[in-house]
Amino acid sequence: MTETLSARPVGAGAHGLPDPEVVQRAIALRGLLQEQAPQGQIDRQITPAAIKAIDGAGLFNLMVPTRLGGPGASARTMLEVLIELGRGDGSAGWSAALVNACTWFCVTYGEQAQQDMWGNKPDAKACGIFFPGMTRRHELGSGDKVEGGYVLSGRYPYASGNAVSDWATLGMLVDGPDGQPTMAMGVVPRSDWTVEDTWYTLGMRGTGSNTLVVDNAFVPDHRIQTFENLAIGNYATPYRDSEPLSRASFLPVGTIILAGPAVGLARAALDYSLQKLPSRSVGYTVYTEARNSPTHQLAVAQAASNIDAAHLLLGRAADDIDAFAAAGGYPNDAARGRIRMDTGHAVTLCKEAIDILMTANGAGAFAQDGTLGRIWRDANTGGRHAFATPEIGKEVYGRLLLGADDPLTISV
Repeated sequence: MTETLSARPVGAGAHGLPDPEVVQRAIALRGLLQEQAPQGQIDRQITPAAIKAIDGAGLFNLMVPTRLGGPGASARTMLEVLIELGRGDGSAGWSAALVNACTWFCVTYGEQAQQDMWGNKPDAKACGIFFPGMTRRHELGSGDKVEGGYVLSGRYPYASGNAVSDWATLGMLVDGPDGQPTMAMGVVPRSDWTVEDTWYTLGMRGTGSNTLVVDNAFVPDHRIQTFENLAIGNYATPYRDSEPLSRASFLPVGTIILAGPAVGLARAALDYSLQKLPSRSVGYTVYTEARNSPTHQLAVAQAASNIDAAHLLLGRAADDIDAFAAAGGYPNDAARGRIRMDTGHAVTLCKEAIDILMTANGAGAFAQDGTLGRIWRDANTGGRHAFATPEIGKEVYGRLLLGADDPLTISV
């Protein structure tokens, strides 16, 4: 069922507020994550202490239904949690974002696949990569059709959150209904993949987004769904008609999570600036305190406004996901296209806010081991994720608004 809900004003949540108790658990971790972030940069992986704290607070599997042992949280609650985790450490927020999304993807699979994953481990988690090698669609994980499934081989780089994951949702090619190969997503246990250490980056260094290597792993048919079905909400789960979390919109959930840590990083940069700037002198000017400098007043005002705007846009997107799921519907192309557009716009607003604050704090903000330098690197690295690319979101949404003749260039 596809239906269109009336557009609401930005910030007017129609499906209720986030769960304050769950969000508070994320807020309570901010100090620890800030303390652990520098070591995570060195280790190129969020630290065991950070992982233990996030996992112990139940913040890696937020949208898993209670019947499977999860918290059963809304998309809006998940978004607010990711913002707060990113406010503590961008790498921790990013890792939690990808694990939450990929773990929820598994909720859309059939009963047997869900029991494979959660039957003996209620806190099971997943990471995932849609495109092996991030190259071309026809180079998706190769394999042969065998009785009962496929044999999969492939290399999957940028697998954020793999260190805490028991499973991986991996892109692959399967036989389509017309006999032609079609894109699909298989769910593969940790025992069927190894991790190759390839994550050497300027930003988001603590995510440990290394390469998963799969070699002749059997993926049964019940753990495979085509992207064509996933994109339109035609899920294999038998709970789609009775459980809102089992009919949330696939790509919108996987998209907004990328912007949550960006808002958190921008808020962390603003927190730092409001603490440090007021009493700092402004070099080569008459201002002995930046709090009296119009240049700095304008900078922090603009940055704060950007961050608020990004947060409001993402809040509307999350509320839309929850409202459609609660109503038993599925957002149409235009609604999903707007969420893709708003995600890219929110990420851009946050990057711009951080740039403004870097300038306001001066050249010292770029110190290699400094807090702002890490925030800037993380925001600019995470902001380059393909699903957060603002130009593609604009193109897709513009096509939908104008009714272009050509088909969409991507799924939304």
